[in-house]
Amino acid sequence: MVESNRDGSVQGTWLRFGLLVALLHGVFVLLVLALLQFDVALAVGVAVGVSIAGGIGITIVALSLR
Repeated sequence: MVESNRDGSVQGTWLRFGLLVALLHGVFVLLVLALLQFDVALAVGVAVGVSIAGGIGITIVALSLR
């Protein structure tokens, strides 16, 4: 577990990380919806690729913040 300190910097870091993930998720959804208007196969490919890359990225960042 993460130990918190008096100034709350650990909680602030996790809060900023969570907000960034939420913002990027919103952009991702809008991108996939826009791509669905043009080509379904491209949208599915982008969704799978970005999901895999995002999951790996989130894992690496979360492990480095611990």
